[in-house]
Amino acid sequence: MKLTREQCEFEIHCKKVIGLSITKVEYSEVNYKPTNPQPFYITKFPNLDSIDFAILFKTATDEIIEIYWDDKFFSFGIGIKINENSDFSNFAKWEVSKDSIWKKFIGTKIIDIKIHWETVTTKKIESNKTEVISYPQYTKITFSNKKSIFVSAAGFLNKDDLEVYGMLDNLTVTDDENLARQTKMIP
Repeated sequence: MKLTREQCEFEIHCKKVIGLSITKVEYSEVNYKPTNPQPFYITKFPNLDSIDFAILFKTATDEIIEIYWDDKFFSFGIGIKINENSDFSNFAKWEVSKDSIWKKFIGTKIIDIKIHWETVTTKKIESNKTEVISYPQYTKITFSNKKSIFVSAAGFLNKDDLEVYGMLDNLTVTDDENLARQTKMIP
């Protein structure tokens, strides 16, 4: 697939995280129970989380990397912010640095990031024209310990589902490539 100028700029922006060391990981979730906040990211899979909004990496040099679902290219894609402000006033934050998915990445450097583009075809009702759109569906981030994390703009429709669905305002994350494929986070 040939990337547009805007897509190339997005990939260049994402590569700015290479070389940063992760010291802390947090999830930012929609606060569904404001009077009694509780995490909703846990799934039936022990090393796959489903986050309704964003993953935040704190780094050794005080950068903040935010991976979130974004609509820059299409309604439900991956977005990445580096040291940009976000409004988390109506969100619950959970530190997950010691969770099994994340503890192996604390203290390691990001050595690579790959953005994987998905293509969808839509038909505009008013003009009856077909439009082909490519958007960042998932990312693979590789760390200095040679392990990787996969983040996809996808989610489970029901808590007992075995596969995720794209085009949802949600992120799924795992450190297990086989599980990512099994659950359809990645092809």
